[in-house]
Amino acid sequence: MVAAGDSDTRDRRRQIMDAALRVFSTKGFQKATNRDIAEAAGGISPGLIYHYFRDKQDLFLSVLRERATIMALVEHPQQLMDLPPRQGLTLIGRSYLMMMSIPENVAVFRIILAEALHFPEVAVMIRQHFADRVFGMLRAYLQYQIDHGRLRPHDTSISVRTFLGSIVVHVIAREVLRQPEALQTTDDQAVAMAVDVFLHGLSLEGGAG
Repeated sequence: MVAAGDSDTRDRRRQIMDAALRVFSTKGFQKATNRDIAEAAGGISPGLIYHYFRDKQDLFLSVLRERATIMALVEHPQQLMDLPPRQGLTLIGRSYLMMMSIPENVAVFRIILAEALHFPEVAVMIRQHFADRVFGMLRAYLQYQIDHGRLRPHDTSISVRTFLGSIVVHVIAREVLRQPEALQTTDDQAVAMAVDVFLHGLSLEGGAG
């Protein structure tokens, strides 16, 4: 049974996080203020935000963690490790693209891209709290597959960037550039191609075995 106080806390945190998502997606991280978020949350006191979150960065990271489907794999990698390469990589790719199927998440993604270029501290924050953890999870998965003879030995740091890069570029082409071909490509198609090219390449000599 959930205590009333716990339920109230969750509801208030949710209210603040939903408001913060709307504000961050329009103003960006740097320009958003606690006053903006408080107004978007129904006119609560800006100071009340500090009761639930340490600061604006903590709130921003909490919003991203909540929305980043792929972080569930980072937090619970055991569900991934024993999957063979095609299944495991497909799960990773779909988890990332599932996150990008929500309009508010896409808006935040665009903001992150723009602000990371102009504000180094934002880039460092995203890298430390998200990119490094996702990359680390995928490196561990690929090394596990190597150790169990399912993939040939290789530099997993490079291969992680290669695989995730193909997925991220698809998202940029679709959500930022609005490229017609990308808009017509389903998530399943994009992931299947990324996985197939990553595992087998396009060379006729390499085959698709």
